[in-house]
Amino acid sequence: MKVQLALGALLLAAMPLAAQEGAALYKAKCFGCHGATGEGKAAIAGSNLLTAEAKKRPDAEVKAAIAEGGKKAKAAHAFEKKGVTPKQVDALLAYVRELQKK
Repeated sequence: MKVQLALGALLLAAMPLAAQEGAALYKAKCFGCHGATGEGKAAIAGSNLLTAEAKKRPDAEVKAAIAEGGKKAKAAHAFEKKGVTPKQVDALLAYVRELQKK
């Protein structure tokens, strides 16, 4: 357990500031469906953020998915309506991109 915490702290320290801010938001808002690593859950279609397709999505499309629910207008993803600011959306995007690098 101590090794996992130390490793997590090292990884967080190596991330850009925006991604660090996004990590806490991700844990609070995204973890439930997308999981700790972004691999998602098998029972939830489209929840894997680490697919080649997900990695190719333009930043604007990912930000729209987070803020407004994306093309399908998913209510669960309309985080701007739930008080998430545009700056926080940017931080979530930065964190997701960091997850996708691993």
